[in-house]
Amino acid sequence: MNSLQKDVRTLTSSTDMIQKKRALINVSKLIFTASAEGPPSVSEASFQPYFVSDLFPALIKTTTDEKEKIRELSLNLLLKVVGCKEMEAFDFTDTLKLFSEDVFKRGFASASPKPFTEPAEEIRLLLLKTTTTLLNHPSIQPSANSKTTTSVFSTIIEGIIRACGDNFPEVKRECCLCLAKMSKKGGEVIKMHAESLTKQLNTNLNHQHSKTRQMTVKAIGIVLSSAGGVTTNSEKLMIETVLPSLKKTGFDQIPSVRKGFITCLVKILNVALDNFDFDEDPSSSSATEDKMVIDGEATLQENKNATSNSNVYAPFVPQLLAFLLGMCCDEVEEVKNVALEELQKLADSRKEESIFKFQKSPDDMTSKFISYYFEKILSILVTDAGHWTSGQREKALSTLTTLIEFTAPAHPSLYSNLEIIISCLASAINDDEEVVAANTSVCARALGKKLGASPAAIQILLPRLDGSLSGMNTPEKLVGSLLILSSILVGSDDDCVVNLATKISTALSSPAILESTDRDVLEALLETAENFVDKVGGRWKTCEGSDGALTLNLLHSCIFLLGADVNYDLRDGTGDILKKISGFCGCGDDVSMLFDGHFVNLVNRLRGEPELTVVWPNGKDPNLRAFDALMRVAGATGGKHFASVIDIFESHMNVDNEPESRLVVMALLESVLNNKQVAEYVKEFTGKLINDVVAPNIVWRAGGVASTIRKVSIACLFTILKSETVDTQTLFQAAPKLLPVLKTNLGDYDASSRQLCCLSLGIIFAGLPGALGMEPVHQLYPDLLKCLDDSSDDVRFAACGTLKVFLKSAPAEHFKGTLMDYLCDQLLIHMDDPDPVIQQSVFDILLVAIEVDKDVVKKKATATRNSHRDVRLCDLLLKQC
Repeated sequence: MNSLQKDVRTLTSSTDMIQKKRALINVSKLIFTASAEGPPSVSEASFQPYFVSDLFPALIKTTTDEKEKIRELSLNLLLKVVGCKEMEAFDFTDTLKLFSEDVFKRGFASASPKPFTEPAEEIRLLLLKTTTTLLNHPSIQPSANSKTTTSVFSTIIEGIIRACGDNFPEVKRECCLCLAKMSKKGGEVIKMHAESLTKQLNTNLNHQHSKTRQMTVKAIGIVLSSAGGVTTNSEKLMIETVLPSLKKTGFDQIPSVRKGFITCLVKILNVALDNFDFDEDPSSSSATEDKMVIDGEATLQENKNATSNSNVYAPFVPQLLAFLLGMCCDEVEEVKNVALEELQKLADSRKEESIFKFQKSPDDMTSKFISYYFEKILSILVTDAGHWTSGQREKALSTLTTLIEFTAPAHPSLYSNLEIIISCLASAINDDEEVVAANTSVCARALGKKLGASPAAIQILLPRLDGSLSGMNTPEKLVGSLLILSSILVGSDDDCVVNLATKISTALSSPAILESTDRDVLEALLETAENFVDKVGGRWKTCEGSDGALTLNLLHSCIFLLGADVNYDLRDGTGDILKKISGFCGCGDDVSMLFDGHFVNLVNRLRGEPELTVVWPNGKDPNLRAFDALMRVAGATGGKHFASVIDIFESHMNVDNEPESRLVVMALLESVLNNKQVAEYVKEFTGKLINDVVAPNIVWRAGGVASTIRKVSIACLFTILKSETVDTQTLFQAAPKLLPVLKTNLGDYDASSRQLCCLSLGIIFAGLPGALGMEPVHQLYPDLLKCLDDSSDDVRFAACGTLKVFLKSAPAEHFKGTLMDYLCDQLLIHMDDPDPVIQQSVFDILLVAIEVDKDVVKKKATATRNSHRDVRLCDLLLKQC
């Protein structure tokens, strides 16, 4: 004891740093080091009163020494002694008072230009640790029991407020620990300084160290929940400071910080819900509950109705619950589980409330609790779903999914707000960010699942699609409604979809959707149709009804999808839908059979009115494209019902019509007639097609588009002629119109057109043996012979075949004379062609010419024999003569 007293006196009286340092070391050894003479003095009851009366005041004095090392040693020793179990029985009230006023307050006082009087950050940390340890001592009474303690706590809090701005992260974190200890004994004092504390702590939520952010957000929860919560300026503090910062913390990338965020939310919520009257309508329009946080910025309305102290946070419960629900869908499983557990505890703590206790619904307590606040939370999330940052939008939509999942299925608020929910989702699903759109789709599926067999959501969406609601026909609106319907269909009960199948299919085939050329609209239609067909599935015939409206509507949609721009890449998906429907309807894989019973109705829908003669204005018209797709996909069925569409081909091929639509229709006709099954059905219409549809469009006209139409028309004519469905009478009647235009086109600049003209003439000549008169023969032969000099071998070969039948197309006397002389001269020249195939083809023509005028052929062959490089064919020809 004497040695200890001596060292303590040295601490209080000496000015020598070395002596003070030695004295501090000796005191530490005497107190904590056991020796042969006995245990350390700290465990001796006789020594402990001396510590309190003499040692502690001495140590407190040295903690303000001008030498940093002395201050550090003193604080470490004081911290060590106060924290000993052996000192738990003693009263440290005076020590805390002395330390807080003489040391702590001084250490964190301002000292311009330095931020604090105590320059060493390690010592500032020790000041806080010592204060925390003293506050934790059993002898320190709650502030409510002592005015002195209240004053001391106020002094400490004022220091903490300044210490929160310390650049040393450890000091910031120790401030949070100190507040946690004080909250157990000085909640009322914290409450008095809550505004200043919260604002200062709020600045640390953006600190670079995650541990600091984690402890800070927990400390904010402690401050705001102390002694029943803030009463002065609570609304303003929450709206302007707390809620925006907490919202941002919910997006922190570190899971531990988000777990701290959950702790903070739960503390505030517990205070807010204590003594809250759950019998009041949470959606009432009282001024207290009209405070909202929009985009993280405060909007404070005048509070005309005073709020009781116990319910200062009641207006903010929906926003706080929205934050907590956001954590319930966190991507980290651990954070998610913590949030779910805390939400369950929060809900269970209110199960004795009469509004929940006597509810007869089978829903769990969490569902009942969330449903009570549904409307207010929804309003907040809908606002956030339109936030300018994608992160906020993504979080709002995932939180909305969680809200829907927790809400009781039959709760009135869910149904009364369906319009709002669907409008929000329909807007959000068009988001440029894929993750936002994906979250929206998940939310819509959750809504469909929650509603189950209820058709409420689908019934809201259908008028948006069928054109009965004004302002809903824009591409953006249609895409949103279609995609939301698609997702809701996936989540809904099968029975719900089946019961509304015809109405849904009618909406999907509305003109507003089908006549859109917007790629997004058509892609959304395809997705919705796929999900709808899959949902109805094997119950298709049950939904069909006697009028077949379900299949008709879907086929109507599919032909528009097939007719869409090929770059949209919709055809494979549409083909899959048609195969599924075909299977459901008992047609197997034969899709063309599926169209048999609906073909005429589909055509009439495209016309607008049954039997109405229609001319679609341009080649890109959605109805014309759909007609094109219908004729192609229907196959033989299109030929079977050709009588119902021939007027469409005829009306569009009028030469005065817009060239682009004529081109599309002619190309379609050529493609359709290439199908042998269709050609058989079209046989009775070939005369009309040739005379009224094809022939007028073969006439030469200037221009690139006209040239293309002419080329396609020639191809179409050739397709008709080669199908062998044109009888002799029809061909005879068409020949006077066809021969002149085909002759003209033998000089077309396009080689394929010249070739097809030759081939078509050959078929006509073969079909009308001996029928040509003198004039046609004399007009045609020069142009046919000219084709033998064509730059294209394909044209030359075609000309050879045509000339061969040409010589049989009229009586022999029509060819005799100058015509035959010139014909033989030209043919014999080409029989000496370098190409052996051409030589043989021309030889075959001359063999036919022998039948017309053998003498001329013999004479000409004899005359030219010696000029040929190879006389073999000439000799054979002469031998035939």
